[in-house]
Amino acid sequence: MTIIDANPVQTIVATDANFQALVLEKSHEIPMLVDFWAPWCGPCKVISPVLEKLAHEYGGRFQLVKVNMDENPMLAQALRIQSIPNVKLIINGALQDEFAGAYPEPEVRRFLDRNLPTAADQAAVSGLHEMASGDQQAAMARFREVLKGDPRNAAALVGLGHCHIAAGDVDEARQLAAQVDESALDRLPERKQVEAQLAVLRGKILLAEHAGDMEAMKARVTADPNDLEARCALASSLALQGHYAPALEQFLQIVQKNRKFREDIGRRGMLAVFNLLPADSPLLGEYRKKLSSYLFS
Repeated sequence: MTIIDANPVQTIVATDANFQALVLEKSHEIPMLVDFWAPWCGPCKVISPVLEKLAHEYGGRFQLVKVNMDENPMLAQALRIQSIPNVKLIINGALQDEFAGAYPEPEVRRFLDRNLPTAADQAAVSGLHEMASGDQQAAMARFREVLKGDPRNAAALVGLGHCHIAAGDVDEARQLAAQVDESALDRLPERKQVEAQLAVLRGKILLAEHAGDMEAMKARVTADPNDLEARCALASSLALQGHYAPALEQFLQIVQKNRKFREDIGRRGMLAVFNLLPADSPLLGEYRKKLSSYLFS
């Protein structure tokens, strides 16, 4: 999430021509509150100063956008706006919520408060960025501080889960991951990134639950290729140490030998490794194709 400073944001004007870039694409970085209005509309003149006041008061938690419906009929048609004022909150390129009419200020506040990322959300996402940059201690402190005031904060639960799995505390990581309410991620402009971190966390938990001593497991698999317990432990250990190709190959062998073993751990293990791989890794295409050929042959 792009963390905006406390300086008041300026209202921007969108048109048919720039709505995609100025509003939809930008909404992946900051929530966009779009006021559809017209010069002749009396209620529009009532709601406009309320929105401008709150845009300044909320200090950059959202970007206020104005669209003149008389000058931009394509947007009115595309968005099926039948009456104005019409106010739409767009996050992650999609409509989060909306209202029509000149809502009084307290109603607009409630609308914003139930839909916008909270200060705790922003702090938690800052912690995820600190974690990604290698500052594990600062990230852990931030996650814990967030959870003191907001025990169900989804992004902080994900982040603290990563800290525990990195420390080898699988049980605590599992408990934290289980508490995450994924619907709470919808209001985050960086939702996809946080969801990806949740998938990585769950994958690491699965692998850690099955990992074993690598050299001992290699010896067991060499002695008995049908020792699926050892093969699963070996694959999990390889993946956790970043040896993704051999890990995928071992899990694929389990898929081939016994789909029912440990509730299809071969396939589930491969999916866990896929979540650990960079998006541009050639292993993704290669092993997804191999997995599909066994699943659907």
